[in-house]
Amino acid sequence: MARSATDHLQDVLEAIDAIAAYTRKGRKAFDREPMQRDAVAARLIQIGQSVKDAQAEGLDLAGLQPEIPWRSIAGMRDRLAHKYWLLDAAIVWSVVENDLPGVRGAIARILKPTRR
Repeated sequence: MARSATDHLQDVLEAIDAIAAYTRKGRKAFDREPMQRDAVAARLIQIGQSVKDAQAEGLDLAGLQPEIPWRSIAGMRDRLAHKYWLLDAAIVWSVVENDLPGVRGAIARILKPTRR
């Protein structure tokens, strides 16, 4: 089944919501629980791939929301998927805490006119 750029952006929102649920107990729990870190990393990979897929469908994310580092999001996906042994929990936590809320807001703004 073909998927639209909007479908891919919806996937990003769902992944961000899942990460928020996984990390609601805070940084100490994140540092203590390898399964939690793995789940977050998997969702970050999903986010990066969804961003790539939305762009492949012709969506100009950088043009629509230039304040978001879309290329870095896709790059983090590549690092987590292909160089997983280099995962730095502090960087991942920083992304969760500092970057994902802005990504969520940017995607919500992009989807607002077409929200299902």
